[in-house]
Formats: sequence, C-alpha cells, structure tokens
Amino acid sequence: MIQPYIFDPQEYTLEDTIKFYCYKGIICFNQCCYDVKLVLSPYEFLRLRRSLNLGIQEFIERYGEVYLGEVTQLPLISVNMDPYTFACPFLNEKEGCKVYQDRPASCRLYPLVRYLIKNKEGKNEEIFKIIRETHCKGHYENRPIKIKDYLKEQDLELYLFFNDLWGEIVIKRQKFSDTPLTGDMLDLIFTLAYDLDEFRNLIKEKEIDNFFLSEIAELTDEKLLELGLKYIRDKILTEENMI
Repeated sequence: MIQPYIFDPQEYTLEDTIKFYCYKGIICFNQCCYDVKLVLSPYEFLRLRRSLNLGIQEFIERYGEVYLGEVTQLPLISVNMDPYTFACPFLNEKEGCKVYQDRPASCRLYPLVRYLIKNKEGKNEEIFKIIRETHCKGHYENRPIKIKDYLKEQDLELYLFFNDLWGEIVIKRQKFSDTPLTGDMLDLIFTLAYDLDEFRNLIKEKEIDNFFLSEIAELTDEKLLELGLKYIRDKILTEENMI
C-alpha cells in the first residue's frame, strides 16, 4: 500500500530554510523506496540506462513499461516495482539505492515538491512544498539547510533543466489534447525523447528537417536530447500539425 502523505500548506522559495536529513542508519532508511509510481522523464531514462549499460529495449524488458499518458497521449516510461515486495528494483535493502548517482529527480528532491509559476514579470519562479509521510523521520533531524543549497547538494541542476523542458512539451500538448497524435508522430516523439541512437541515424540519413548537422557524431547525449526535446516542442506540437 502506498504510504499516506500530506503537503505542508506553506510555500517555500529557494532562499527558505528547511530541516531534513536522510542517511544510511536512520530508522526509516529505504522505506520511501517501496510502492511508488516512478515515471521517468527522458533525461532520467537516459541517466539510468546509461548507468546500467543497457539498451532501450533491454531496460524496458527488465525494469519498466512503455505506455501513453492518459491526458497527453505522450509516450512515457515507468519503473515497475517488485511484484512480491513492492520494492524499487534498484533497491539494496542493506546498502540503499544501487543507482544512487543516477537516481531520478523525484528521489533527489524528496521531501520537496517543486512547482514553476509565472511571477509579475512573466518569468518562471520556483515554488516548493514539503511532503510529510508518516514513516519518514528525516524531518526530525536537526540539520537546517537552504532549499537552494539542498538542490545543489542533490545535484539537480541538469535534472531540473531537462525536466522543465519536458514539462513545456506536456503543457503544449495539453493545449491540443482533443487532437489525437498520429502513429508517425508518436514514433518520432519516442525516438527524439528516448532513442538517441535512432535519432542519430535519422539525422545522418537526413530524414528529419532542420537537422543537417555535420558534427552529429561529436554531440553528447545530453546535447542531442536537448535538441530532440526542443524539436518536439517547436516543430511537432504546433498548431498547424494539431489541426
């Protein structure tokens, strides 16, 4: 059963201070790694499968599933919990997370939830709330830390950059949620977001407009993913294509 939780009513900013500390040896160690819905953004999927040295299909067959989002119809990949213990498949009960250096953003952010809102100048502003679960004792550890320092400690910069970019895709898709995506669109979105090897091949074969890049072999996975997500946002999910 998913652990019950509540959100603190207070909203926090980057400059606010919280008290939280999770570490090996705390009485609730690993309890948050059971029975969770772990949906992976494209960057999180890249980090995990690269860490495990697995191809796309091999990762999915071992650990997850692909499905279409109920509202957006965008392709998503999630991690399946163990069917008997409901533990995350990357959990070692004694040592903790086996993919800690490449764990998803939701694991890094915990116990925070992050929102983006528009401020008076029309720019994105980060707002945070605290999740409180009955099993979590990290809230009682006397370690004050500013939220901006907590994000840095948890090495979230790239995760937030890519997840915000994916969030822009989700928001744009929601504007046209009544218009189904074609099979060709879905295949291309999946390739650009998750299958970077195939993305490179499409560029080499000049099958995607605006990607005649001679330096394609020199692009990092991260840079290629950034280009792919922006292409989905700006070239696929357009009003012209959604009519």
